[in-house]
Amino acid sequence: MQTGWMLLGLLALSASALAEDGRYEALPLTSGDGSKTGTRALILDTRDGHVWVWNENELITSPDGRRRYSSGFIYQGKLRPGTQPGEIIELQPR
Repeated sequence: MQTGWMLLGLLALSASALAEDGRYEALPLTSGDGSKTGTRALILDTRDGHVWVWNENELITSPDGRRRYSSGFIYQGKLRPGTQPGEIIELQPR
């Protein structure tokens, strides 16, 4: 448990240091009815285009197979930047 608190503290310190340059943006996600739940956010790396969803109540499976709810990040992929607002970006072949 002590290791978890230590990792959480290091994450908080590193997040505040990285947030200073404006590289990461957090956008609150809404529920199906349009109300803000406050438990989910979209995290965008504005420099490289990586996207994560942070969820306060994510189902986590530990290495020993037990399942529990905890906060967690889910990597969604990488965005390709456009050249102007409203630009339609076609899907790139793999």
